[in-house]
Amino acid sequence: MWKKVLAAGSAVLALGLVAPITSDHSYTGVAMACEETGNLSTPGGIPFTHPLAYSSSIQRSQINHDGRVLMEASTYEVKLDQSIADNYPKLQESLEKLSANNWSYMRHVMNQWEPDLIEQYEQSKNHEWYKENSGPLYSYELSYKGLRADSAVFSCVGGEFVYLGGAHPVYYYKAHVFDSKTGKELKLNDIFKTTDSLAEIIVEETESQIEHKSSMPDKKEVLKAVKQMLEDDSLQFGMTEDDFVVYFGNYAIGPYAMGTLEVKLPYKKYFKLFNSKYVFYGTRAKG
Repeated sequence: MWKKVLAAGSAVLALGLVAPITSDHSYTGVAMACEETGNLSTPGGIPFTHPLAYSSSIQRSQINHDGRVLMEASTYEVKLDQSIADNYPKLQESLEKLSANNWSYMRHVMNQWEPDLIEQYEQSKNHEWYKENSGPLYSYELSYKGLRADSAVFSCVGGEFVYLGGAHPVYYYKAHVFDSKTGKELKLNDIFKTTDSLAEIIVEETESQIEHKSSMPDKKEVLKAVKQMLEDDSLQFGMTEDDFVVYFGNYAIGPYAMGTLEVKLPYKKYFKLFNSKYVFYGTRAKG
């Protein structure tokens, strides 16, 4: 079991705990952070925030057939510590809704997949591979990662892993950013003063940050895909203490071999674009 704790200044990045789960009991981790006033000589931004303690836990379900587990599935729920929830009731309400939606969505897709998975199993159960593998054959997992938790912003991202028996699993992202005071889930227009050039900036940063340049698809096609995501509100994004982060899952902007991407837009590099009420430019605490 391990814990990541980042001590932040005005805007706090809070990461939960990560540990393997081997029982039916939920595992809970509490995020911690510290606070420090910002450097007011920097342009705009938040001068001071309070860290928010929260916990996340794993919720499980499964599909059983023919005396074995066909699919094991899990999702997360997240909630503020009670002392924090009392002071941020709207945020707590939004996190409860997010947790309920996670569970509802997981059960919905499991119900959709179940007939096909059973049929697939029945057609192939005499195959040697099925006989040799006694564990779950298929899986769904929405895992939690905390990005930031302070009195201005609560942000997290779920990594969605799906394996339904194909050539390989797929991995997607479901990211969220909330206004801690109002509980509102923030849209791009809330975070940015303007999104007119956002697609172009994201593509430029993607090209700059991608590890294997040769795997970058044609920029025109990537720009087209990103613009479409902005238009249909499907772009996955989060906020840390330092960066606005864009998440691309498998097939989002290129072939499967391209993998997944996390593209960072540093606040200090693009500070003129951001709504200053959600961004911190000050000096962070070291511990």
